Amino acid sequence: MDLFAILPGFPDNVRTNEKGEFWVAIHCRLSLYTRLMSPHVKLRKFFLSLPIPAKYHYLMQIGGKLHAVIIKYSPEGQVLDILEDTKGEVVRAVSEVEEKDGKLWIGSVLMPFIAVFDLAKAS
Repeated sequence: MDLFAILPGFPDNVRTNEKGEFWVAIHCRLSLYTRLMSPHVKLRKFFLSLPIPAKYHYLMQIGGKLHAVIIKYSPEGQVLDILEDTKGEVVRAVSEVEEKDGKLWIGSVLMPFIAVFDLAKAS
């Protein structure tokens, strides 16, 4: 096993393009909550045992808001591009990204649509 990249959040899917580069769909960024809870299993179990709705646990895990992060890596693990909708106005909780014919096709289990991002217009 080799370390390829340190990610800023939780990846959902990884896809390669024709050049061998990797597009990584980040479902959500790491939050203070996840950084504190990750190494402490007993604390995490305690919080999950409290009578708090699952929706609120999820919101704490993602930092309180849904947003999108997509990162493109070289075959060597270097960051080539970062696309982020920090306000979650168009795309939230990305679960899939696929590059085809100069466009990114973006999906999520939480969105009732597929977003298309034209890479040529963004350059």
